[in-house]
Amino acid sequence: MTVTRKPALPFPARDRYPIMCYPMPWASPDHSTVADQMGLDAPSPARGLKAMYMHIPFCQYLCGFCPFVKYKQDTERIRQYLINLKREMDSYAAAPYFGGAAFGSLYMGGGTASILEPEQVADVVGHARRVFTFADDAEITLECSPITVTEDKLRQVAAAGVNRVSFGVQTFDDEIGRASDVAQDGDTSRQVIGWARSAGIEHVSIDLIYNLPGQTVAHVRSDIDSALAVGVKQVTMFPLSVMPHTKLFRDVNERKVARIGDLDHELELARAATDHLGELGLVQTSVPDFSLPEVTYRHARIHFEQFEDLLGLGAGAMGTVNDYTYVNVAELKRYRELTEQGLPPINAGQQTPESEKPRATMAMGLRMLEVKRATFVARHGAQPEDLFGPLLAGLVDRDLITVDDEGVRLTSTGTLFGYDVAKAFYSEQIRAVGQKLAESLARKRDVIDLELNASGGAA
Repeated sequence: MTVTRKPALPFPARDRYPIMCYPMPWASPDHSTVADQMGLDAPSPARGLKAMYMHIPFCQYLCGFCPFVKYKQDTERIRQYLINLKREMDSYAAAPYFGGAAFGSLYMGGGTASILEPEQVADVVGHARRVFTFADDAEITLECSPITVTEDKLRQVAAAGVNRVSFGVQTFDDEIGRASDVAQDGDTSRQVIGWARSAGIEHVSIDLIYNLPGQTVAHVRSDIDSALAVGVKQVTMFPLSVMPHTKLFRDVNERKVARIGDLDHELELARAATDHLGELGLVQTSVPDFSLPEVTYRHARIHFEQFEDLLGLGAGAMGTVNDYTYVNVAELKRYRELTEQGLPPINAGQQTPESEKPRATMAMGLRMLEVKRATFVARHGAQPEDLFGPLLAGLVDRDLITVDDEGVRLTSTGTLFGYDVAKAFYSEQIRAVGQKLAESLARKRDVIDLELNASGGAA
């Protein structure tokens, strides 16, 4: 009997947690000195456009698979939260560092950013434009759940300046969606995408999840076909992450849903999705993102490719300002207390040690598939091989990256394990901190102190 051996995989598991910033914040701050640590009292260097992220942590329906900071919709809590959010904006806007800075993108995520009423979206976007400077062609994204928008609402948010929407579709298949605790059916998703385009919002992006319970290659291909048929221009493909402290995690353990495919099945679906998106003319622009050639996702490029500041606002938001990387408090009461005092509502944060900066360039750049050699040299005054020679050689030997005169780029295999390859450049300390931070945010618990050694740093 002939035994067919499966090719060895480059990693025993697949990291599904996106890279949001690097290094992961680890130090509990002295709130009275955060502004000094960020360097907010000095003007910003004359560089490129910055990015802004606002977290809206409220949902009409708490999806069973979602690990992000979120709370059940409540009218009064939302009203108070937006007051606090504008206070946080005002605090940063008053700093000299942002006085001469301009933003090229604003991304309102969640939670469910579209839980806000159109007037509230207009108020928050308008406030940001009044207190900060935005480029005339700034990309303004509203993250939406299909069950929270109407045709009129999309027209109103478009009039308020929203020119890009991202719908959390997850799947168009009703049977798969019910098993996975997706909030809406496929027809609703198709309908709201059509409404967005009718409202004049041409850049419509959607999230699709693969390896949902019972999902096959045919299901994944059908989801992609459905997306392109209704005018979607960008698709973000996420493998299902069964995170602790979520309903889906409990359902899987209690065998209330169909078995989720193993790693081989997940990779089969990922390859099928990548191939089919390519057949339909979409280009892979990052580990999870595929876009039509004429579409630019500016927010991601500013932060991950151009390495400009990301001002994170709101409970649970992450950001990087002037090489100070931070995550805000997740608990709403604490967020209100700090913003009412005019203090940055930071949960954990610190200046990036010099030893971590080249690692940040590699990890964040590879999220966007490549790190250009010229960019690395300009940022660090050295070649990638000078600082990471053995690591690069090992990744080349495993067919995960290519290294040439242009720079370092993920291979097709490397792209399947994109976060694993990128996180290979993490220091051991930051890798440990990242896991603790993810668990704390999922449980809405503030990080009191994640220092891993007595010296208080992860350098």
